[in-house]
Amino acid sequence: LIMGAIPSMFQLGIAYCCCNSAGSLCNTCLGSTSTGTTGRKRSVLLLSLTIILALTFQYVLAPYILDDSTWFAKLRKVPGVAKYVWTSLTGSCRELWAGEEEVSQLTQCVENAAVYRPTFVATVFFLMSAAAAKGNPGLNRQAWPAKYGVFFVAILLTLFIPNAPLFTGVYLITLRMFAAVFILIQQVILIDVAYNWNDNWVEKSTAAD
Repeated sequence: LIMGAIPSMFQLGIAYCCCNSAGSLCNTCLGSTSTGTTGRKRSVLLLSLTIILALTFQYVLAPYILDDSTWFAKLRKVPGVAKYVWTSLTGSCRELWAGEEEVSQLTQCVENAAVYRPTFVATVFFLMSAAAAKGNPGLNRQAWPAKYGVFFVAILLTLFIPNAPLFTGVYLITLRMFAAVFILIQQVILIDVAYNWNDNWVEKSTAAD
C-alpha cells in the first residue's frame, strides 16, 4: 500500500505543477483584456502554434496516414470518419501520382496538402481579425480563448475538406501570387535600406573629414 501511495503522490504533484503552469501560461497569454493591452502576444502565440501544427501535419500526420501498417490504415477501409479524412487528404494526390514508382511524389503531395490546412485557417483568421479590428480596435484584445477555440475547431474541420479545388487550387495559386508580390516589395525595401545606410555613412565620413 505504501509503495503504491508514493508513486501516486509524485504523479499528483507533477500533475498539479503541470496544471498550475498551464494555467499561468494561459492567464499570461489570454487573461488580460484591459485597455492598455493588445493582442500582439496572443497573435504571436497563435502564429507559433500554426507553425508547430504545420510541421506536425507534414512530418507526423501525413506519413502516418499513408502508412499501411497503422491502425488508421484498417479504419480507412471502413466507411466513416477515417475514410473521409483519408479521401480528403489523399484524393487529388492519388489522382496525380497513382503509379507504384511514384510513392515519393505521392508522399510529398500529401505532406504539402496537410500543411495547407493550418496555414489556410491562420490566413483567414488574421484577415478576419484585421477587418474586425479596423471597425472596432477593442476586439483585438477581447475573447481570445474563444478565438483559439474557433481556430482549433476550424483546423479539425479542414481535415474533412478535399484538397481540390480549395487547397491545391485556389489557395495555392493565391499564395504564389502574394509570395511574388512579397519578394518584390522585400527587394525594394532592402535596396532602400542599403541606399539610406550608404547616405548615412557618407555623411558621417564627410563630417569626420
